[in-house]
Amino acid sequence: MSGGMIKGLIGAAVGLGSLLIIVLWVCGVFNTEIALANRYDAQANVVETTLDTMRKTIMNQHNCTKEWADKFIAVVAQQASGRGGNKAVVPDNNAVAGVAVAGAGTSLQIGRESEALGIPQELYLKLANSIEGKLAEFKRSQDVQTDIWREHKTFCQNVYHSWLIGSKIKPKPEMISSDLTKEAILTKKVSDNLL
Repeated sequence: MSGGMIKGLIGAAVGLGSLLIIVLWVCGVFNTEIALANRYDAQANVVETTLDTMRKTIMNQHNCTKEWADKFIAVVAQQASGRGGNKAVVPDNNAVAGVAVAGAGTSLQIGRESEALGIPQELYLKLANSIEGKLAEFKRSQDVQTDIWREHKTFCQNVYHSWLIGSKIKPKPEMISSDLTKEAILTKKVSDNLL
């Protein structure tokens, strides 16, 4: 073999190897984007089923209608709001209302709240604890959806990827929250009386 032929074969091998590396890199970028996009879409379903499960849990524990479960969630959350605690989102019949749900509170408060609803204290505590747990789960599901969206957007905007997949950025997920929260975000003003 002549020196020119060897150089030609080496050049062809390097060119073929470089092309293979580029093809594998492009496939990796597309595959990662697909995985993130599918995860984003799937998390939207998780948010929906988490919200649905919250209502069904209340309905099954008390054998009540959807309307009563919605009303109970709103009433308990509203009554609990005076005790402070974690901010959470609670759906009612007409809209999504933001309220604060707190821990068990004093037995006197629980007694009054259960009397106002016409149910025994034990059932009230069971339902209230279920609501608090489901609200936390619902909040986590929305937080995860936001994090997946951020990860997908960052990957698509990366300077090495944007020329390939920059147009594939998923829309920012719309968070389910109260009218008051939405208004505060739009107006950049929040009421001093949050509780």
